[in-house]
Amino acid sequence: MKDQNYAATKTTEMRLVRRSPEYWRVTFDHPPLNIFGPEMLPQVNEIITAIETDERVKVVVFDSAVEGFFLIHLDFLANLTSWRISLLDPQVCIHGRDAGAPESFPCRIDSVDSRAGDWYGSELALACDMRFASREKAILSQFEVGAGLVPGGGPMARLSRLMGRGRALEVILSADDVSGDLAERYGYVNRSLPDAGLDGFVDALATGSPPSTNR
Repeated sequence: MKDQNYAATKTTEMRLVRRSPEYWRVTFDHPPLNIFGPEMLPQVNEIITAIETDERVKVVVFDSAVEGFFLIHLDFLANLTSWRISLLDPQVCIHGRDAGAPESFPCRIDSVDSRAGDWYGSELALACDMRFASREKAILSQFEVGAGLVPGGGPMARLSRLMGRGRALEVILSADDVSGDLAERYGYVNRSLPDAGLDGFVDALATGSPPSTNR
């Protein structure tokens, strides 16, 4: 596929690339840590509007261009008034089926090859239809309890549906890191895959090609 045939957005922290009319990728690129700041909100709105208003797109993959970080948490140093309505469930931002969107909404796949923590990292992954993680590099977490906060963004409901009440309580109350392999065993992600093969597997799945099943 030739990415250059389809224009990407002009935003800097997030990029939307149309691999084909049916297959799009959203890449977070806000170095050095991929912290979600208020400056990214207009970019989210622009990208989600593009997804929602294009009837041809069938699959959207979320990934990261920043080595070591997928999307970790909100920018706690930002002016709180800048956030206003943004302190909502990430599902509101990607308008999935849980929020009442039609079944024709594109399938959302999260490709986690690095750290994905709390708000907009773990929660964004949980709000997607499928999640795939790097065996060597992926770290998922809900650290809020360790910081004296309540985990927002829906993890209490979504984690319990994916892995059961007991394991969901363990993830939330321990506020500990969850590796790719453990995430797979618990049901946090669909599968953990060798890092070298993660992108190829997700790409094949998104395009309808037979993905490699090598473990």
